[in-house]
Amino acid sequence: MFLYKFYMLLFALKIATCNCHSEVNKSGFQRAKKEYTITQSGRMPTCINENSGIAKAWQENYYWTINDSGGNTELYMVGEQGRVFDTLFVNDSQNIDWEDLAKDNKGNIYIGDFGNNNQNRKDLTIYKFKNGKTEKITFHYADQDHFPARQRIFDCEAFFWYEGRLYLFSKDWTQKHQTQLYSIPDQAGNYVLLPEQSIFLKSPVTSADISPNGKEFALLSYGKIYIFEVNAGKIDFSKPKSCIKIGRNQMEAIAYVNDTDLIMTNEQRRLYKVTRKDKLRE
Repeated sequence: MFLYKFYMLLFALKIATCNCHSEVNKSGFQRAKKEYTITQSGRMPTCINENSGIAKAWQENYYWTINDSGGNTELYMVGEQGRVFDTLFVNDSQNIDWEDLAKDNKGNIYIGDFGNNNQNRKDLTIYKFKNGKTEKITFHYADQDHFPARQRIFDCEAFFWYEGRLYLFSKDWTQKHQTQLYSIPDQAGNYVLLPEQSIFLKSPVTSADISPNGKEFALLSYGKIYIFEVNAGKIDFSKPKSCIKIGRNQMEAIAYVNDTDLIMTNEQRRLYKVTRKDKLRE
């Protein structure tokens, strides 16, 4: 127990002291200094003891969230203060390692059961859920031929939906710090994934979302948020925009509140609002 607490203390210190220097120099981000304010808005109850994903609900100021590996196969609707207002059971599913949530414009919620810290899973799944009906999107990585993998690059904790496709972002555990971008159709089936692009991000990516207007997307990491501009409707890494230092312990989930502001959560069940200052709004 002492060693675990000591490790977590070191981890928290590492996050608190991280910066955007490497991403500015190597990947072309601009350092966001005073453009955003970060405030705690609430805390979720203990039934959501290891939050790992969040997506905006259809009701204003409400969000769907999930527990990480081993949790119940349930979606929890919470307000910005963290209070639970509704629970939905996701039938025909397992929570092996639920890591992120996404939603489309037809009322479907996508649950990413694709966490792969040990690099040995052959059952990577995205559940597509609506009105009590669950469909399965399964996949594997085309370039992974060992289980566990020889390189720790076949882990994913982040994705979002856009225009009929799901965009996945890898969590690189190696010293190269190369986040891979994958995409997959949003229809049930079994797919083979090959990386489409990569970019240097020093902190591992844990969640992702795209703005309602489709003009930018955000990747959350331990200690930072990376904002990318969407150019001509194409999701890629060609337009890195802002690197926002956030700290706040182990951040696990992010979602857009509107076209400029975000909400995020950490493993300590806290919710935070990330608000872009009015003078910079378009």
